[in-house]
Amino acid sequence: MNIKLTKTCSASLLVLLASSCAQDGFDDNERFVAGVSNAQLQSPEISADCFSTLTNPDGTESVKFTWPLVMGAGGYQCSVSVVDDPSNPEALVTDSIVDGTTLTFERREDTKYEISIKTLGNPKYNNTEAPEATVYAYSTLVPALTIPTGVEISQWIAENLVGGEGELGFELQGGATYKLDGTLDFGLNTVTFRGDKNNRPIIELGENGKLMTQGGLKVKFINFDCTNSKQTGVLELSNNPSETLSTEALGYKADGANQNGYVINDPIIIQECNFKNLKNALLYGNKKNWSLRDFRIIDCIAQLNNTGSTPVIHMQGASNGLIKDMRIENSTFYNLVKNNSAYFIRYSNSSNAQPKKIFGNGDNSSTHVISHCTFAKVFTNKDFANNMPNTNTLKHTVEYTIFYDVFRLYQYLQIQSYILTPYNTMWGVDSGTPQGNDIGGRKDKQGRPYCTEDNPGFTEPFKEFDLSQPKGGVDFRPSSNYTTTNRIGDPRWFE
Repeated sequence: MNIKLTKTCSASLLVLLASSCAQDGFDDNERFVAGVSNAQLQSPEISADCFSTLTNPDGTESVKFTWPLVMGAGGYQCSVSVVDDPSNPEALVTDSIVDGTTLTFERREDTKYEISIKTLGNPKYNNTEAPEATVYAYSTLVPALTIPTGVEISQWIAENLVGGEGELGFELQGGATYKLDGTLDFGLNTVTFRGDKNNRPIIELGENGKLMTQGGLKVKFINFDCTNSKQTGVLELSNNPSETLSTEALGYKADGANQNGYVINDPIIIQECNFKNLKNALLYGNKKNWSLRDFRIIDCIAQLNNTGSTPVIHMQGASNGLIKDMRIENSTFYNLVKNNSAYFIRYSNSSNAQPKKIFGNGDNSSTHVISHCTFAKVFTNKDFANNMPNTNTLKHTVEYTIFYDVFRLYQYLQIQSYILTPYNTMWGVDSGTPQGNDIGGRKDKQGRPYCTEDNPGFTEPFKEFDLSQPKGGVDFRPSSNYTTTNRIGDPRWFE
């Protein structure tokens, strides 16, 4: 007689049975078999409840996959693949034999996995293996509503944005082109707004097209065509801040903050996005007293066509405000034109951008990191930064970054800050660069110059970005020995 046996993750009867067997003195092997013999086994059923996240000692994360015990099994054959690109899966675990009910594997953000698990037979008890594996689609992506093609995005989201607990998700269809003609306002909600990482959609901004938020926001895997935009910023912080975000309401003034401002504490992240013909700001504070706790630009290319005075990170025009923790990593910024008027980052008031004046005495530090980036003609004859605070509670790390025709980096690295600047290069085509303070006049905390003077040897990369190509049809690969040996600049140009 053949018996087909399988269990689901929620099988409380299994727990009771195992507990009873242990109390009766059965060893682990006997409890595992539990008297099942001559059976045709089935692969375990899998649900979302079978997965949890583990934090490793080094700060990375793993997925813990725990499946229900199949009585009488001789083990399990497991495979795990990353299937972000279904035509080119990446195997993480291949036909691993597991004598137990748990498997861990690397957890990646915003990743789709395919899990396969097959119950193996147990010859000792004449139990035969499952005829097929259970295959399950697991994802670390935030659940999202798919935005249909052919709609104007700001109107569609206004009609479908329902606030509530937890993070909201909106997803554009891979490879599609969308129109954004108005203000896409996410309000106070925490939102992930994404495309497809292997087939990015394009958003064409109209004259009035822009994003707006006063909550946490992650913008990922989207290409933006800013050619027709006439707005000050692609992403603007709300022009009507909620009083629930005030330094008074958040308790910062009670801890010594002396400014009336507004704080977004959840991260604002722009990741794996490209921007074509960015004429003004990437981030604009709307001349309100906004401060951000956590702002990141990761794995992006921004092609500027900026002839005016608007900074890329534009927090100027209010009485206070700052970015407390900022990370710009693995990204390229380049301008098509010479610009003598714009800063890369600008605050309103250096004194009122001290962290303690917004976040209070108990939270008065600030950390900025620029790592493995390429800046070219951003900007040629205007300071890299303006109105930066000059206080010893700031830590600035600028590392492995190319500054090509970039003016006065040292105005960003104020001297009272704790400064680390390993392996940066600077080269000037315009007669005003580089400045002496950038290439040795000032040193970091370990005695290094902010930059080493070195011509990266770019080959005519300054052309309009082509959104149909992964790298836009441009090439900022350096050719100088010093820069290439130390792999300085955006890593994508070494691939």
